[in-house]
Amino acid sequence: MCGIFGIYSLSGRKEFDSQKINASLDTMKHRGPDAQDFNVISDKVCLGHLRLSIIDLKPESNQPFCIDDRYWISYNGEIYNYIELRVELKEEFDITFRTESDTEVLLRAYQYWGEECVKRFNGMWAFAIYDAKEDTLFCSRDRFGVKPFNYSVIDKSLIFGSEIKPIIKYFDQLRVPNYNIIANFCRTSTGAQINETWFRDIFRLAPGSNLVVKDGKINIYKYWHYPLKINHSIDLESACDQYKDIFLNAVKLRLRSDVPVGTTLSSGLDSGSIVSAVRKLSRNEHFTFTAKFDESNFEGNEKTIYANDIKIDEASIVQDLAEKLTLNSEMVNIKYGEFVSDLKNIIYHLESGNSSPATFPLMQVMEKAKKKVTVVLEGQGADELLLGYLNPLFFSSLIELIKNFRFITAYKFYKSFVSIYSLNYAFMLYVRSLLNTNRFIRILYKLVDKKEAIYGDNLKNYTFIKDYPELGIASEDPINTRLIRQHSGGLVNLLHYGDAVSMAHSLESRLPFMDYRLVEFVFSLPWHFKVNNNLTKYIHRLSMNGIVPNMILNNPLKFGFNSPLSDKFKYSESFKSDSVQILLSQKCKERKLFNHQALKKMIIEHNNGKINHSPLLFRLLSVELWFREFIDGAKN
Repeated sequence: MCGIFGIYSLSGRKEFDSQKINASLDTMKHRGPDAQDFNVISDKVCLGHLRLSIIDLKPESNQPFCIDDRYWISYNGEIYNYIELRVELKEEFDITFRTESDTEVLLRAYQYWGEECVKRFNGMWAFAIYDAKEDTLFCSRDRFGVKPFNYSVIDKSLIFGSEIKPIIKYFDQLRVPNYNIIANFCRTSTGAQINETWFRDIFRLAPGSNLVVKDGKINIYKYWHYPLKINHSIDLESACDQYKDIFLNAVKLRLRSDVPVGTTLSSGLDSGSIVSAVRKLSRNEHFTFTAKFDESNFEGNEKTIYANDIKIDEASIVQDLAEKLTLNSEMVNIKYGEFVSDLKNIIYHLESGNSSPATFPLMQVMEKAKKKVTVVLEGQGADELLLGYLNPLFFSSLIELIKNFRFITAYKFYKSFVSIYSLNYAFMLYVRSLLNTNRFIRILYKLVDKKEAIYGDNLKNYTFIKDYPELGIASEDPINTRLIRQHSGGLVNLLHYGDAVSMAHSLESRLPFMDYRLVEFVFSLPWHFKVNNNLTKYIHRLSMNGIVPNMILNNPLKFGFNSPLSDKFKYSESFKSDSVQILLSQKCKERKLFNHQALKKMIIEHNNGKINHSPLLFRLLSVELWFREFIDGAKN
């Protein structure tokens, strides 16, 4: 896991500023504390790299890495099947490798298989390869966008990096806000699942895409697509057998490391399945890291997902699981005392806002994990694959059952759902999903939404952006189509903050549920293999029977990282929280992002307990802090 950086001239010779290159790399030291270097390969191209050593710790594997004085690479990520690819390359091309790294395997794969090499990789990556002989730059991002690739075209050059900070360090004139993206974030939480960033002229390479520069021209194309055909001939038992084999192998591949590996662990099915698989595959010492919350910090209106008030703290369940599996369990007591300061730090690493306050506990968990391990396994990606988010898809699933005349099943599904989950919350999410697909609903919603009054001149007028990319595809199965939107939409936003937060602490995060073989297989299955009544991830639960303890396997509840926000926006004439003082400050007012009087009215309304506005206020605060960090900084 590393940081990449590079500049490629699109119009002949270019003078590279070595001092500015080093300064740009310095902004990403957290991504690569073990080695830092750059090479001006020609008068057209420069590649830089920061290394976090995971595989083959020797300095010979440092980057930028070169083969035959021709092929150069700057690479961030892991190719988990590099051992198998290494054997294949040796047998087919009689190659002698000089390192044990996956970096050399990746570069050799490109040397002999060309751009098609990425289709053979099982892993996560963002890289740039320069062929000095052909004067070609080949860049790629993994299928699902686990690893970031940011770029801009400026001064007749392509500049790119794992983060935006080195790009704006080199070209300071790129510190220009993208008001339309920020306006969408404020209203609908749209984030890193779209190609535009919060900087007007800086973009993200889309997941599953390659970027090629040849003869001064940039060509971007998709090399991977979601499977759309459903395998109706497979029975559930056979599907479970195949699923189990792929999942266990996905975990096994992600245990390959020359540094210690641990797992972030909750009481949920996803991380519980990972540590159970780890124990089936290995009896080595294994550390786990769990967020422990003080439930008294939460107000009742912050627990909206379930029908009844359900205990949030998962520590006792995790402790029982750790003892059963002989894990070294570390509990992390989550603190919120330095709320604004911590949020500033999060925004610095995300380079944008994020609507999820789960970044707070994740930051603290990763900080603790770094003291024991360098790699963590995480359960990200399971929900969007296996219908884990039942609330937003409940009404869609219910409608599908009724359309197929499965009335008894539909009734049982409904009764089972309302016994656990909040129907109001599910309906709210369903209506919100319609905003993406129905222009009339959007217009109507905007007319009745009283929150529109809080936006100032710079955010008042905006163009709506869907919270998932328009892929132009649809599965044979309507529910799978909705899952594809989650997988290519909201999940990519979660992956963005997962990468940023883990790398802030020089940690590599690995995600078994993001194995492309598992994704392709599950998306080829009928949707009813994934849910049975209110029991989500049905095929996974059946497949893991006998591997995952029943107390985890049979638990239908799903908790996420929760964060108490309500009390962070307290307001009175005698007391204003730090958050409120920032939002009502003269500096914020002069930005013309928000209507000062409407914003003050909302804060007072929140303080009086009439409506919990904390999710929106959190987003607005994030926007103001982002401007202070990235835009005001350009003026200093």
